[in-house]
Amino acid sequence: MRSYANRHHTLIVLTVMVVVVGSLWWTKTIAFTRSLAISFSSEPSELVPRGGPADITPTIVASFPFSEETVSLVADRIVNTHGGNTSDYESTLTITDTIDFAGKVVTARGRTPLSTQRMANYGAQALSELINEATFARTGQANVSFMVLTL
Repeated sequence: MRSYANRHHTLIVLTVMVVVVGSLWWTKTIAFTRSLAISFSSEPSELVPRGGPADITPTIVASFPFSEETVSLVADRIVNTHGGNTSDYESTLTITDTIDFAGKVVTARGRTPLSTQRMANYGAQALSELINEATFARTGQANVSFMVLTL
């Protein structure tokens, strides 16, 4: 008399394969996002309210024009500082406006919370450095952007 496992060997192997492939696909779809803000200000501790008299100055906008290429510039800076591949950073970073104060928000997307936070930190630091360098080169004013740390 044949056992149940011997009679249904193909069905058992197929079921195990479906479970393994399904598990791998499911873990690949997990993604985390983390954001870090950049504030435009002349003082690192001062948050500039949007629409106020000290809102984004023409100096900052003229010194660093924000466009779709900004993510590429940030990715290049991260590659120069931390290594890696520019296309990997470009695909995981986005830069948007913030509504809470004058500035930008760098958002990273990744597979683990720690790597995603690290990527957001790298992107925000790179963007802040690029803004400060461009502003200093054009106006002589340094430190116009600062990372806003949130807990």
